[in-house]
Amino acid sequence: MKKIFFTICFLLSLQYTEAQVSNYSSMSDLTEDKILRGGDIFVIDKLKNSKNIEAIGNTYLSEKFIKGSIEFKDGKKYEAMLRLDIFNQTFEIKNNDDKITPISINENVEIYLDEQRYTMHSVMLGEKGDLAILRDIVVNEDLSLYFLPRKVLELPNERAIQAPSSGYSENKQKAKWKEAHLYLIKSNGNYIEVPKSHKKMSLLGIFNEKEYKLFRKQNKIDLKNEDDLIKLVNHFSK
Repeated sequence: MKKIFFTICFLLSLQYTEAQVSNYSSMSDLTEDKILRGGDIFVIDKLKNSKNIEAIGNTYLSEKFIKGSIEFKDGKKYEAMLRLDIFNQTFEIKNNDDKITPISINENVEIYLDEQRYTMHSVMLGEKGDLAILRDIVVNEDLSLYFLPRKVLELPNERAIQAPSSGYSENKQKAKWKEAHLYLIKSNGNYIEVPKSHKKMSLLGIFNEKEYKLFRKQNKIDLKNEDDLIKLVNHFSK
């Protein structure tokens, strides 16, 4: 996706909370020169256009803008109304004039939504590798747990045929965006998709097989439950 740097005037009117002035700076402090020099955040001009796809639903993690923050490794923090576009792997900023600006980040930037941290990672799943925005859940030196927001376009299986009195017509069903989120465990530098079954999990070789079997039975671990996955990762991180 081609990234085009634009003047940072798009960001000058981001919402700012005066009550937290000691911790957060106004977005007007984030100058074009800083962006061009640091290369950590990019204003996007052209995106893959999901709007042209005739489908039910949307490509956002949450369509509603949420109060969050953009934080850099140099310690600077900026408050904004944000939402995550999963399809484009970008965040969108909404300013006081309801103008929406999409931005792309790199690994030097952290985005917080509802006090949950999102960061950019280079993820290899199977034979396919790509940059992906992940939500940090448990981050340990040897074992970490992440949430990969994902949506897939589900195509209709067949056409629904209606037969009115004057003849018949085909009513082509629309595709729809369907949630297909994943949990990932990072072990030895590799991102591994958490399977839905304990048998498949045992075969991955992340945990000691006997200890895993005992722990998951004693704690009734559900691999689709985030709290259970946190418990599992923390246990084997000791």
